Amino acid sequence: MLISREVDYGIRIMIILCNSNVEKKDAKEIAQTSGVSLRFTLKILGKLTSATLVKSFRGAKGGYVINKDPKEINIYDIICALEGGVKINACFEDSEACNLEKCGAACNIHSNLNTIRINLIKDLKEVTLDTLLK
Repeated sequence: MLISREVDYGIRIMIILCNSNVEKKDAKEIAQTSGVSLRFTLKILGKLTSATLVKSFRGAKGGYVINKDPKEINIYDIICALEGGVKINACFEDSEACNLEKCGAACNIHSNLNTIRINLIKDLKEVTLDTLLK
């Protein structure tokens, strides 16, 4: 599994918001601090806001703040917000991509990859923003 650039930046943005001590940060400041373009920062912040990980405020004194305690947000939450979940194989994304009927009982790929996926999700859930801040 490859952590996408979007997830990498999303984690960095969340860390910046955690370090802001509940002060609102505007998107331009977040983009400059993270080294991510303003356009991509806004896209990521939109997804994180939709997932209720971040809270946004409009207006001249608007900005963004983290919406939960850093102990309650894990890497898996961020991946889900930005990419919809952990994707190991097409079998888990699209039932038509997996041809278990054709492979039959000889196909151990699906079950073994699912075990790996379950373990990976468990590990990602154990790494919280609080862990990364320490």
